[in-house]
Amino acid sequence: MNIGLLSQALPYLPSRGGFRLYGGNLIRALSSRHRIDLVSLLIEDDAQHLDWASAYCASVQTVSANGATLSGKMANAVSAHLWGRPLRHRVEVNALLRAGLLERKWDILHVEGPFAGGLVAEDLPVAKVLSLHDSWTLRCAEMRKCAQSLREKAYYTLLGYHEPRYERLVYPRFESCVVVSEQDAAAVRKTVPDCDVEVVPYAVDTDHFHPVPVPERDIAVAFHGHLGYAPNIEAVLELADTILPLIRREEPRASLHLIAADPVPRIRALGNRTDVTLTVNPPDVRPPVCAARVYACPIRHGTGMKTKVLEALAMQLPVVCYRGSIAGIKCIPGKHLLVADNPQEFAAHVLALFREPDRADAIAAAGRELVMVEYSWESRGRDFEGLYAAAITERRHRSGPRYSPRRDDIR
Repeated sequence: MNIGLLSQALPYLPSRGGFRLYGGNLIRALSSRHRIDLVSLLIEDDAQHLDWASAYCASVQTVSANGATLSGKMANAVSAHLWGRPLRHRVEVNALLRAGLLERKWDILHVEGPFAGGLVAEDLPVAKVLSLHDSWTLRCAEMRKCAQSLREKAYYTLLGYHEPRYERLVYPRFESCVVVSEQDAAAVRKTVPDCDVEVVPYAVDTDHFHPVPVPERDIAVAFHGHLGYAPNIEAVLELADTILPLIRREEPRASLHLIAADPVPRIRALGNRTDVTLTVNPPDVRPPVCAARVYACPIRHGTGMKTKVLEALAMQLPVVCYRGSIAGIKCIPGKHLLVADNPQEFAAHVLALFREPDRADAIAAAGRELVMVEYSWESRGRDFEGLYAAAITERRHRSGPRYSPRRDDIR
């Protein structure tokens, strides 16, 4: 199969953040059986990672998305809101897509990200699948609950008015839209009733995320992730200021290992405490995570799936979390991990795992087995192959039995 893949940020591995990880792992899984031509916007430091994409894709073409002016951003927002067509990069992106479709005869166009979805011309004659990851309407509501400033809360309040309209304009243009959890699928279906929504959960690279040897595990809990992201910030502050003191009342040696990508000042300040070890932007998160005896994830808000939980399970750590941290993960509380409903119960679970190493080892082993069986990227690649086949069939039925892109169509 010839696959055109448009992404609103460059997919590559390893990377920080679930968006690039999802696209990168999917490309790696599919590239062994299919030809992939990548068209990607470049944001932040994406240009430094083009070698990875070139190793797995037959071609890589890019459009720089940095350096927008204020007037350009405002015009882009207005066009996106009124017509579901962002202005910035639309001409460049569609020129690359039309040329790629003509020259490489793509069977399917896979689009990563809702912003990129709005860039795709509606008349592009190819079956299209839009990978959303999560519902942005739902995300706006969740982010308002844990916003770390009035400015952030105002931003997501404003975006909450825009997103439902944008989704209703853009999502029906695609044969299928894909999210990673049932709660996100329900939110998209509610906002866009005429949208075909499918669920393809995140997976985890179990070849990379596995238990690594450490001299001796500390009497500690670990948390890793992007600590400029509001749900993670809220979780870590509760972990450090509420849960950890409850643990230390009964186990004074207990500490917290924070492995942080781009932490905000409030998180950096935690590194000054004697009961907190802060590791910032390490080249490999596995050694500092695996140095703890328990992985803690007290996230209450957010959308999609928490990849950090899958990674911790893959590294064979016993996990304690809130229910909001396991949305979309097919796990059995008590077998694969422990679930708490409040800080007191959270601390009690952690202390029990400290005191019962055999039980901790059994839960950790069950968690590792879960991700090995249920959350491989190879299986996710097969899921998308099925979605592609269905989208192609639907497109052909709508376009007639002899449908195929012609040069005049693409121009």
